[in-house]
Amino acid sequence: MCDDGTMTDRRAPAEKSWTPLTEAGRGLLDAVAADPGSVLLALDFDGTLAPIVDDPADSAMAEESRHAMSRMDGKLAIMAIVTGREVAAVRRMTSVDEVPGLEHLVVLGQYGVERYDAASGALRDPEVPESIRIAKGRLEQLIDELAQHDPRDAGCRIEDKGRAVALHTRRAADPAHALTTAVPRVRQIAEELGLHCEDGRNIIELKSAVTTKAQALRELIDEVTPRVVIMCGDDLGDVPALDVISEWIGQGHPGARVVSYSDEQPSMADHADIICDQTEGISAFLEALADQVCSTK
Repeated sequence: MCDDGTMTDRRAPAEKSWTPLTEAGRGLLDAVAADPGSVLLALDFDGTLAPIVDDPADSAMAEESRHAMSRMDGKLAIMAIVTGREVAAVRRMTSVDEVPGLEHLVVLGQYGVERYDAASGALRDPEVPESIRIAKGRLEQLIDELAQHDPRDAGCRIEDKGRAVALHTRRAADPAHALTTAVPRVRQIAEELGLHCEDGRNIIELKSAVTTKAQALRELIDEVTPRVVIMCGDDLGDVPALDVISEWIGQGHPGARVVSYSDEQPSMADHADIICDQTEGISAFLEALADQVCSTK
């Protein structure tokens, strides 16, 4: 459980800002200021560091968040992006290798299957399974069938994520209807190919490895043995990692679950110690965090 297990101040986040909801959230900045070098900061990418866009290929990290993270780079125990995206995509969208400021960033992609360490250049990049290649073709056929059967479902698209493939309905004529229609068919494909389904905001994803962000986060905790652990996320795929933070706090350690809140996924408020107004609120939170880290002598 996290603190007393209840949301003490259930309310919407301040516009373009952030609001602590629990004792853990209210005490976080003081805990960070006490020892920045013991802090593990993990962050989801889409919907957290980057605004959700119609075409995932057009996604880009918010400059304000990048600036705040660059201020903390090298000053924390570890700062990591934990995402369902491929490492290669995140490297491109953060400009980690081209623009100075994130020289110590760690990227755990595909829910931790891939890993990139900016400081050393070390890359963990397993081969893509054949089942994912087959699933991509099956999903492409599916979106054609959906569009032909019902015009409300026209406009779905497929995103190739390397070791995963996703069906997006955000650009469909009726995104909610398209998702409801597609999900049973996608789950059937997953079962036939031995793949795992991951649900999200107007998306259902098939991945080859039954890995979660919780496993990726535990890997980081075991690696650096932090005193303070923070996880920032926005969607259902982040919940397992947020639950790790809940356990961490329940064991008496400082930390917080930081949620980039959207009306598209209102249940995420139930997993927050700090709630932010989407990516702009996350940027404001990271700036406040950086102020604490950088003010420490």
